[in-house]
Amino acid sequence: MGDPKWTSLSDLELARMAATSSQDAYSELVRRHSDKLLNLAWRMSGSEEEAWDAVQEAFLAGWRSIGGYRGDAQVYTWLRKILVNVILGKFRNRDRLQIVSLNEPREFDDSDVEPEIADDSLDPQEVIGRMETIESIRTAVAELPPIYRSVFVLREAEMLSYSEIAEALDISEGTVKSRLHMARRLLRERLTKEVAAARRA
Repeated sequence: MGDPKWTSLSDLELARMAATSSQDAYSELVRRHSDKLLNLAWRMSGSEEEAWDAVQEAFLAGWRSIGGYRGDAQVYTWLRKILVNVILGKFRNRDRLQIVSLNEPREFDDSDVEPEIADDSLDPQEVIGRMETIESIRTAVAELPPIYRSVFVLREAEMLSYSEIAEALDISEGTVKSRLHMARRLLRERLTKEVAAARRA
């Protein structure tokens, strides 16, 4: 639990104090947002170790640039953008960003989202089966090419709008929708094969 002296302050107040070189104020911001940012980094990178490294690098970059924070966006949003840039930079440095194919779909809509099935049963075996499905989805997401995984995670985990994702990744909204369409397609194909293999077993 944080120091009551700092926990009673808003993010904006802490950011303004951090901008005047208050390390304690910035430490409180780190404490407040580290879990969410770590979870995002893990989903985007697919690696716990890489996620830790990225978050630490993002917080360091944030501290260095806190003087330029003007409060136009929420502190978490500001830190998230720094983190996304750090992770994408790591992808580029390792040549892990793949060039988008000219055959990448150009038409898209949100009808690709699978409807949720109401949970009207508490059968233990069914619950276990669903848990295994969730783990399969997590694994499949982690194995998506980075350009698709980034868009998918920001949309489905962070619930960002197309325009917000476009701004965070510095791409057009059309590219966001196209990559999201491809991400969902790849996931659907992967999970369909897993289900078919399980039925044959």
